[in-house]
Amino acid sequence: MDLDDTLEQTQWDTFWLPADATAVDRDDVLYLRAPRDDGYLNTVLRVRADEAALPALVREVDEAHGAVRSRWMLAGRSRHPALPSLLTAAGYTITHEHHGYAVDVHTYVPRPTPGLVAHAVESLDDLRDVLSVTDRAFDRAHHGDDATLRAELDACTREGARVRRFVVRDAATGAPLAAGGMNVYGALRFGFLWAGGTVPEARRRGAYTALVGARVHDARRLGLTHVGLYARVDTSAPIVAAQGFTRGGPMTYWERPARVTTIA
Repeated sequence: MDLDDTLEQTQWDTFWLPADATAVDRDDVLYLRAPRDDGYLNTVLRVRADEAALPALVREVDEAHGAVRSRWMLAGRSRHPALPSLLTAAGYTITHEHHGYAVDVHTYVPRPTPGLVAHAVESLDDLRDVLSVTDRAFDRAHHGDDATLRAELDACTREGARVRRFVVRDAATGAPLAAGGMNVYGALRFGFLWAGGTVPEARRRGAYTALVGARVHDARRLGLTHVGLYARVDTSAPIVAAQGFTRGGPMTYWERPARVTTIA
């Protein structure tokens, strides 16, 4: 497996896009766009344009994303050396730096996590706990009514689900301590790990380790060979490296903020 190519390819599968988002997919570029201010829904995922075409491509994306946040995700062969200066000139700056990491699910050695229980989401209460943990771990708020939650639950529990969600609990109290997701890419035999986080008071108890172990176990059950992620250099990268994940190449987010419009 070529780690950098495989990780980049996982981002090209837009099965998860909501109804209000679209993908512009050509040989030279793949980018998402949506009218709401969500960085994940207004992101460039692949660049294969030659240097002469890049200035026009930067302008195209900037205009397509309009007044909302605009993001370029540069990893693998999308990291064209001419892009940083063009993006800087267009008002983009680096927000987060990552490295790709992956591990063979058959050679991964689980770490002991006494006092913790990790499992896949099975009920609405599980999903509510996952979202509560995610809100606290990443200091953000999830907004969704019961109908939305039921749709999300179905998406991660139905037969052949491509999106899997997991929760880690205190074995004694049942309190949710950590949560995360995994997208399944059967053709690549790869599970992409995302949104793994732990509530502040439970950190350094092994909750993230239990979360990784649960997702690796599930990936093995599904017939995948590897799991991996883009890990932020200043947060999750040291953790997954310590658990035996192999480091790949860099991935960098370049972003410009939403434009403020005024009424004369």
